Amino acid sequence: MVICEGKTKRIVKSENEGEVIIETKDDLTGGDAAKLETIEGISAHKTKQTTDVFTLLQKNNIETAFVKRISDNSFICHDCDMLPLELVMRRFAWGSYLKREPNLVSTIENPHRFDEIKTEFFHKHAVVVPPLTSEPVQMPEGDARAKYLKNGVWEKGVYTDPLLIPSTDKWSLFSAKVEVDPNNPLLDIEPVLSESEVKDLIEGIMIPTFSILEKAWSDIETGSGPVSLVDMKIEVGRSKKTGKIVLADVIDNDSWRIWPGADPSKQLDKQCFREDHPLNEVAENYQLVAELTGQF
Repeated sequence: MVICEGKTKRIVKSENEGEVIIETKDDLTGGDAAKLETIEGISAHKTKQTTDVFTLLQKNNIETAFVKRISDNSFICHDCDMLPLELVMRRFAWGSYLKREPNLVSTIENPHRFDEIKTEFFHKHAVVVPPLTSEPVQMPEGDARAKYLKNGVWEKGVYTDPLLIPSTDKWSLFSAKVEVDPNNPLLDIEPVLSESEVKDLIEGIMIPTFSILEKAWSDIETGSGPVSLVDMKIEVGRSKKTGKIVLADVIDNDSWRIWPGADPSKQLDKQCFREDHPLNEVAENYQLVAELTGQF
């Protein structure tokens, strides 16, 4: 029985109490889900990447929901109440970060590298603002897509994956694609986590996860040099069995930027799909990355 289904995977009920099955689809999305393509066989590459990553993290004492892989495109994990958050870690300034920090120079010839890992929070629910609504509201991205995505273009006033800046008594949401004005959020919401839980997420999951994977990638040599982990996103959930917040969902080639030799022109990740490279090239990159994560 399918419990829920998203753009690139479905969650299926398991016969084992407290567990679910994640089935990966042969689908990729881009442009805030405005672009969708099916690439036969890519689900197996993504599933292998995820299971390789979670196995590595578990060996390094990161608590995850992962249990075991059961087929080419599926694996078992502990059932979790997922938090509506995307947690992002960055070693290089790239992508949407540069839209929020327009004075920071980071180019293909000289990408800006942070000395310390940068951490950011994004909310998975879209913010919709007037005139589409009478006042700013949040809604699941799927609902926003059904209402406000027309012919592959979002209507003005829809902000998917808004940047989240937490404080003691409120969480403030901002457009992820413009410079942040702290005094002018799109919307303030009630915190989902306490301050101590936010701190534990950063120090106990986000930074250690990035550090472990950064080291694993740097140990892989390519013709262009060691692979640099540029940035990545993860999701977490509260285990229904233990009540603990654990690393959950998937971590695959949709989740990070990886550059052999720290060269942005050598990207092996989903960015090639976003930039409309031929689909056979995209598939080859995903297959290659699955072979490389096997070296973790």
